[in-house]
Amino acid sequence: MTASLLRTLTDRFGAIDCALYTTKLPGREAAYTDTPDRLNPRLKEYLHTQKISIYTHQAETYEALAAGWDCILATKTASGKTLAFALPIFDRLMCDPDATALLLYPTKALARDQLATFREIDAAIGAGTRPAVYDGDTPRSARPGIRASSRIIISNMHEIHHILPWRKQWADFFGELSFIVIDEAHRYRGVFGSHIAQLIRRLRRVLAFYDADPAFILATATLGNPEEFGSALIGRSCRLISNDGSPQNGRTILFYNPYARDPAASLIQETADLFALSLGEGHQTICFSPSRRLAEVIALRARDGYAHDPRLRADILAYRAGYLPEERREIEVAMKSGRLRGIVTTNALELGIDIGTLDTVVMAGYPGTTLSFWQQAGRAGRSGSDSLVAMVARYDPIDQYYMHHPDRFFNTAYEHAAIDLENPIALSGHLLCAAAELPVSNGDSSYFGPHTADYLASLADEGLIARTGKGYVYAGPARATELVSLTGSGSGGYRITLNGRLIETMDESQAYREAYPGAILLHQGESYIVRSVDRRDHQIRVEQTDLDYHTRPLMRKDVSVDRIIKSASHAGIQLLFAGVTVTEDLYGFRIVRYDRVIGSSEVDAPPLSFPTQGLLIGVDEEMLAGYGITNPDGALHAAEHALIAAMPGVVLCDRYDIGGLSTSSHPAAAGPAVIIYDGYLGGAGLAAKAYDLIGSIIALAGEIVTECRCIDGCPACIFSPKCGNDNQPLDKEGAKVLLRLLLLILQQPCSPPS
Repeated sequence: MTASLLRTLTDRFGAIDCALYTTKLPGREAAYTDTPDRLNPRLKEYLHTQKISIYTHQAETYEALAAGWDCILATKTASGKTLAFALPIFDRLMCDPDATALLLYPTKALARDQLATFREIDAAIGAGTRPAVYDGDTPRSARPGIRASSRIIISNMHEIHHILPWRKQWADFFGELSFIVIDEAHRYRGVFGSHIAQLIRRLRRVLAFYDADPAFILATATLGNPEEFGSALIGRSCRLISNDGSPQNGRTILFYNPYARDPAASLIQETADLFALSLGEGHQTICFSPSRRLAEVIALRARDGYAHDPRLRADILAYRAGYLPEERREIEVAMKSGRLRGIVTTNALELGIDIGTLDTVVMAGYPGTTLSFWQQAGRAGRSGSDSLVAMVARYDPIDQYYMHHPDRFFNTAYEHAAIDLENPIALSGHLLCAAAELPVSNGDSSYFGPHTADYLASLADEGLIARTGKGYVYAGPARATELVSLTGSGSGGYRITLNGRLIETMDESQAYREAYPGAILLHQGESYIVRSVDRRDHQIRVEQTDLDYHTRPLMRKDVSVDRIIKSASHAGIQLLFAGVTVTEDLYGFRIVRYDRVIGSSEVDAPPLSFPTQGLLIGVDEEMLAGYGITNPDGALHAAEHALIAAMPGVVLCDRYDIGGLSTSSHPAAAGPAVIIYDGYLGGAGLAAKAYDLIGSIIALAGEIVTECRCIDGCPACIFSPKCGNDNQPLDKEGAKVLLRLLLLILQQPCSPPS
């Protein structure tokens, strides 16, 4: 069936140069090994009855945990990671009737999916561990019973955040805790990862109070720095297990570049057409979209393409974060049962449910990282058959770079994941929470780092904690956990309502950029226009409308350098990693119909300022002139756009996670500068990682600009969809010279860092 669809796609979209690239990735045989001798006989019988043979990485995980290691298991999607940690957990819990295990998942859908697996194993071996989910949806009446009788509890980080102050209710479970599983651990990076890392340290601290020292098992997709990442996340060394023994079904990878055929092509329409074509061939298909808005529009366009077929039209839905829980669950059930033939989603379904019957994955653009690409690709072919993975390129630098050099995509190194353990917002917030759980002292620096004493003194001066004979305790007016958002949002979420009815939620930064007065929002294929924004009560009121356009925000930015953390000087170049303050000023928006700007409007909104971290590249003004750069403003601006576009190819992030500014005169550089900053309150560790990997980022940016076939610049090299200055001024030739010059100079020895 895949071959038939591939022929149809080739006939329709091929053979113009660079428009269509296909390659067949062969499958591989499984690498099995003997069942560990010490494994409980009932587990051995279960494996025999179910005709399950052990992969090499599953056995290696078992032996590493038996030897006392914490583990980070980095193998591909659908490689049997669940069984890899289920075997040692059940083995220990059957040997020790008091032992317990805590399994943490990033989504409720994945938690429910895993609950079924653990209950099935538990029933088959008669372990009596009573696996249960304990999260925000668990009825209050059921919670005491779960805490008292369930020895395997499945939850999430947000729930742990809120139950730690109630540690006494968990004393029996915590006191016997033998394992903590953190599944899909790569999701906990950036500012979210900074908060989760501090949360895990709070959890370890409470467990130590009950004399518990459980083994950690981190399951993750493949990373460029798995051991470093795992150690930063949990605060302990991890043994890497990456020798994947699972089989791999064959898959066909298709890269489709519509802009090679038509420079005015529409990503939305091309993706919707390919998605609909796959459905028409009888393939159950999932389409991944880079944004919530595009997910809605692609689903709408695909449904419009089947106006003549009401049955198939009804089988196409969108799925994304922001939907109410009952909506998401209804879609999940329909998808898993096979009743739903096509679904368009954001990365909300990049992980999680083993759907089992999907034939095709369609991606609306490169998902930003090789990790996400292979995670999304792994959603298809999970029933054992070959699959098709089709990516429609955006008119975007990284997308077009890989379209012209697909061999480099398949040979590229995996990105590095970043966690900032010194994010001041995360650290101070979680110290408050820790003080509400157990008295905190300067000796807790083993958990919270060398600046613990300074933060405690500052929080005491603010009256948020009070000194006692046993240490500092929380003294604030509200629950400490209510003051700390794990996502890094500084002031909670916004509620979007229609005639008083809640239809969606957004965090503060997202609401500032997407839900301003006059903005068009989409929800389940319906259009809504924002009529009012109440920033005090965090209420956004909308009206339903029927419009054929959408909106894009326009912003001005300013970045001030507050504190230099690291610096290095080269001949004519200065690199700074620093604490900075970013001020964003939303002053208007563009009105866009079918990817074309048809108008604009002003917005009266207060500026949004936040402290974060940034990387500054200062360039000697005379050097620019000496190398023939006659338009320094345009060259700096174009180089800034190229560096931001290239950074996700080296550091695990999205281009929307970072921001930038270029100027011919910045006080911190005493001259021209390009600044790239984390787009999150307090920083997310991205600029810090970029400082360490700046040579690789500049090299990739230079290749993107130099190899693009346009003359003066285009969205595939130096134009940015985020630019608040209408992509003016830009000088592509100047950026080529500047990036090449930066790379050559950085390859030379530098003066001692400060």
